[in-house]
Amino acid sequence: MKSFGMTKFRTMTNAKDSNGNLLPDKERQTRFGKMLRSTSLDELPELINIIKGEMSVIGPRPLYPRYNDYYTEEEKKRFLVRGGLITPDSVDPNPVISWDKQLQYEADYGENVSLKKDISIFIGVFKILFKRNTTNYGAYTRMPLDVERANMKQS
Repeated sequence: MKSFGMTKFRTMTNAKDSNGNLLPDKERQTRFGKMLRSTSLDELPELINIIKGEMSVIGPRPLYPRYNDYYTEEEKKRFLVRGGLITPDSVDPNPVISWDKQLQYEADYGENVSLKKDISIFIGVFKILFKRNTTNYGAYTRMPLDVERANMKQS
């Protein structure tokens, strides 16, 4: 598990409410950011990380280091491979998946990486991108992993 700075376009503001909490993503997203995200062009700067050898084209989504204490032993298998631009969960038919499902895809990928799997993910993601125009992503926003798992421990 090696940390690096990921290059990204800024698609949201840091607008906060009167208590100093960030506003919901939907309220902070810029008009330009909405267009970038809807076309997946917001991921384009990550090509710099791929060229530098910090990321792969296909692999688990690079996540914040603050999440490291919240992975199960099984989920840590995601670190057996380099993080990627196109993620293993990209082929899931649901546009929004749970953290558990995402990390399951990534652990499986880390443990069973193969050229055949990479080709399948690569082809699958383009099929989904072309269907995306008719997909309704809804208003669902996942909680950060550390917040979700800390809340689960308290329950």
